[in-house]
Amino acid sequence: MLEAALPHASVASTGTSKGASVEEGSAQLSVGLRPADYVTIVLYFLLTFGISIWFGRKQKNVDDYFVGGRRMPWFAVGLSILATLFSTLSYLAVPGEMINKGIGYFMGYLAEPFTAFVVLGLWIPFFMRLRLTSAYEYLELRFGRIARTLGASLFIALRLGWMSMVTFAASKALTDMVGTDSPRLPGDDIYWTVGAIGVISAVYTALGGIQAMIWVDVIQCMLLLSGVLLAIGGVAWMDGTGPVDWWHTASQYGPTHSSVEFFSFDVTTRTTVVFVMLGNFFWTISTHGSDQVVLQRYFSTSSLRSARRSYLINLCVNFSMSVLLGMAGLALLAFYLKHPGALPEGITTPTARPDRLFPHFLGSQLPAGCVGLIISAFLCDAIQTLESGINAISAVVTNDFFNPSKAHASDDVGPVSELSESSKLKIARGVAVVVGAIVLSTALAVAYWTKSRPDLTLLDMMPKFFNLFVGPLAALFVVGMFIPRARTRTAIPAALLGLTLSILWSWWREITGAEKAPSPFLAIFVPWTTTVASAWLLSLFFGSDEDDPKRNYTWRSVMKRIPHPTGEE
Repeated sequence: MLEAALPHASVASTGTSKGASVEEGSAQLSVGLRPADYVTIVLYFLLTFGISIWFGRKQKNVDDYFVGGRRMPWFAVGLSILATLFSTLSYLAVPGEMINKGIGYFMGYLAEPFTAFVVLGLWIPFFMRLRLTSAYEYLELRFGRIARTLGASLFIALRLGWMSMVTFAASKALTDMVGTDSPRLPGDDIYWTVGAIGVISAVYTALGGIQAMIWVDVIQCMLLLSGVLLAIGGVAWMDGTGPVDWWHTASQYGPTHSSVEFFSFDVTTRTTVVFVMLGNFFWTISTHGSDQVVLQRYFSTSSLRSARRSYLINLCVNFSMSVLLGMAGLALLAFYLKHPGALPEGITTPTARPDRLFPHFLGSQLPAGCVGLIISAFLCDAIQTLESGINAISAVVTNDFFNPSKAHASDDVGPVSELSESSKLKIARGVAVVVGAIVLSTALAVAYWTKSRPDLTLLDMMPKFFNLFVGPLAALFVVGMFIPRARTRTAIPAALLGLTLSILWSWWREITGAEKAPSPFLAIFVPWTTTVASAWLLSLFFGSDEDDPKRNYTWRSVMKRIPHPTGEE
């Protein structure tokens, strides 16, 4: 292996003049938080709390709380979508995947032109014509109340799992960064961190609404970008190396780090170019075509043009961030191969626990103040992620459960509200607190469960806890848009079939005891296609008549309508 071939000179002899802190053979280098770090964290909390208070005072109704009065700037919305979808999970998983498996994950970006066509050409114009608050209002318009309830329930399950995983990942990263010399609390640190993030997020969400979240998201993007640049710059500064050196080291370390198999008929093959492209394509079109967290941000813009610009800025910044994180993974792989003594305690090789190396490096190698900045980034990301999810769930619960509406096939602007605005706002804030408590409990359970499964990476855990709901949920929307004969009794069984298959796919090893699991990159594609195909087959035998008024909500029918005066351009 390459570890034996690389020189193991300590940075103390090669880069001390540059301020490096790595010493060969040290097992635990974290020195804890210093006063400058605490100052940075406190300033961040004061800033974000002030933003929440400021926007909370300006809210007059649920339209302000959930969609910002539909007047949010497109560039802020685009960065907010990135910050929401590119959570701590991606921020840690991308460098970890590069360290563990190499460049295979990045082959998924070959699918971006296709995803852009679907999102820009099909999804955004369609939803902006409908001008909804909850995306699942559409399912009632198209299929009826049962479909709306099913869609909203799948979304809630998806986002509860997602928020729990993000809270767990951020808490784990923070415990790795804080260090052993910082003040300790009784018990396991991760449980205290999970609790703090959950409580703060619930309070922030109840106060600020989506306007505060979007502007905090902009700050978060800057902090996350700072973190990855500090990691790349830190390795380059301490070792005097660059991307070419890191690539050469990775290609020597293992063949999969610099090349990837194109395709395999064996679905238990974890990474191929085709599998990763399918994973990227279906994840993107699914989240942008059915996920309230994403669609709610598009709903907050003033026009179709602004919504499209939001997607484009999200696409560009997302790609740039992913490339930088991949480069950080290469840099960290080379760094820890050269300095194995700098690995976290109990880890002997970089690929043993790849998700831990990025936060460990940030916490143990950066100068005072910088650690606090990056901890603020992780806190910002985790809290913002919970804020986004809690706010979106509050919108869904308020509009789809507490406030059942009457969907009129002839009403182009959506259902008519029944509760007063003040009542809905109170319900929304109450739901935010309850959901925050549920997420806190679930995240603690995830932290406890993972202690018995140290072999799982964050990327492997995503299908198990939340991506298993993405395929059936998104397919339900696609069935409504593009299968005119589909009706409730064909769409619902198809979605339930897809959900059953998704659970089996994601938990195959645990259910069957098999040695190998199906590829996580196919965990959305397989149930998505199963749901759509089965709905189409059922509609051939049990489909609706041509005069069914619910057919007015297929994609083609909606796009023929006269645009809303404030929703098109």
